[in-house]
Amino acid sequence: MTIQNSNYGGLRVAFVYDPRSYYIELGHPERECAELADDTAIIGVSATLEQLGHEVIHVPGIKSLVQELAAGNQKDWDVVFNFAEGLYGLAREAQVPGLLEAYQVPFTFADGATQALCMDKGKTKIVLGHYGIPTAPFFVVPSHGEKVDYSTVTDLLPYPLFVKPIAASASNGISEVNKIYRREDIETIIESLRSEYKSQEILVETFLSGRESTVGILGTGSSARAIGASEIKLDNLSDPCHVDFATKNSKLCERVLPSYINDGPADIDAPTDMDHPADMEDPQVKEACDVALKSWRILKCRDVGRVDVRFDSKGERSIAHVNPISGITPGYSLLPMIAERNGISYPELLADILCSALKRKI
Repeated sequence: MTIQNSNYGGLRVAFVYDPRSYYIELGHPERECAELADDTAIIGVSATLEQLGHEVIHVPGIKSLVQELAAGNQKDWDVVFNFAEGLYGLAREAQVPGLLEAYQVPFTFADGATQALCMDKGKTKIVLGHYGIPTAPFFVVPSHGEKVDYSTVTDLLPYPLFVKPIAASASNGISEVNKIYRREDIETIIESLRSEYKSQEILVETFLSGRESTVGILGTGSSARAIGASEIKLDNLSDPCHVDFATKNSKLCERVLPSYINDGPADIDAPTDMDHPADMEDPQVKEACDVALKSWRILKCRDVGRVDVRFDSKGERSIAHVNPISGITPGYSLLPMIAERNGISYPELLADILCSALKRKI
């Protein structure tokens, strides 16, 4: 769909988002709020929707949404543009979709079931594995408070290993120590993560040392397509962030001045010196797009999002992460940059998202 031939003009669009500044004022650390909407994202999405001829109703946060639904105001909405990531709970990204489903309000992006599934990286791997989609070999360590016999897990997988909280986002919980080379280090590193992320299990998987690509997906079901990809190159980063995987700090180092790293947030979905337009004729990039699109459809993701694909040293592909609601800050987030590089302007991208969502209403 393009803007010119869209059948959906003059809509009343409720724009639901979590304002980053609000949660920071409540006392949450800025890094915890990295995925929430900043003013640039809010203004960019809102202004573009208005540019497309729609009336935008701002709904800042889930509590505001509850009040709107209780008052029956959703009856005047044509669709909800859901940009809410949530902050509380392991299924936080599923909370707004769940409310909207209960009130039968059409909305953009994945439903509550898919959002909850994709938040849990372990369960996502289980589902993908059932359908024959490759992911890195893994096991899961229970959350804080449950006893772990490390003598039974230290040799389950070949080293090096990679560990991370099972439902953290925006690279939270990922630093230079997450790659484990020696069996004697596994308990110390995992226990540190279990103490910091008490409600979360810890995912332990084989470290994949090959190339990494992020694939942008547009559409739903059989209509979904890979619109482009960006390759994550980690071999030219300056110290102290240079490792062979993307950490919270390496992403921050490539986005902001070093003096700002410990003081403020950055858009983790933003393009950086790590991100390079992928050659869409490259055989491995084609493989990445193919497996990303299959995963997108299997997990029933909708409208637009990102899928990260990593290769091992032998060139075998694996799904690293499926993101059904990724950053879309204009001119800054990685997904709209991928779209722009491949001939889809930002207004066209938002128009396509609405078109995809509204097909479910008809």
